[in-house]
Amino acid sequence: MHGVPQTLMPRGAFRRVLLLGSVAVKMPRLRHPLLGMRCNRWEREMWRVWRLKFAKWECLCPVLLADPFGLVVVMPRASTGPTAEEIERAKPDHYPDITCEWKPEDCGLLDGRLVALDYGLPWADSVRERRAYYTDFDPARAS
Repeated sequence: MHGVPQTLMPRGAFRRVLLLGSVAVKMPRLRHPLLGMRCNRWEREMWRVWRLKFAKWECLCPVLLADPFGLVVVMPRASTGPTAEEIERAKPDHYPDITCEWKPEDCGLLDGRLVALDYGLPWADSVRERRAYYTDFDPARAS
């Protein structure tokens, strides 16, 4: 289908991503709706709560819109395709770390910078552990 813009990315384990113009819309997969909703809620929390506490987190793809239930997350559409080598050179190394895997399919370029496109967590225990980790953040270790 040459010339037709891609609108649907390959589905992840818990969410589908619709590419619509300049945005990416993430929705839970019907097969695992609660896990996909938790991923969406965690990305919303990371963006609205924890990013504000940790100013060095420019590496998160912004959340433009997200409902509190986790039915939808809207992010700007980033260009994909950074190689593993490019990611290794550009990925941030700071404390505290963010909840993402630095691999090509989960990263993109937005305004010329590397961003994590997928930083959702599907498991309740992982969310609890991360909240505790971020709550117990020691700024002295970050310097």
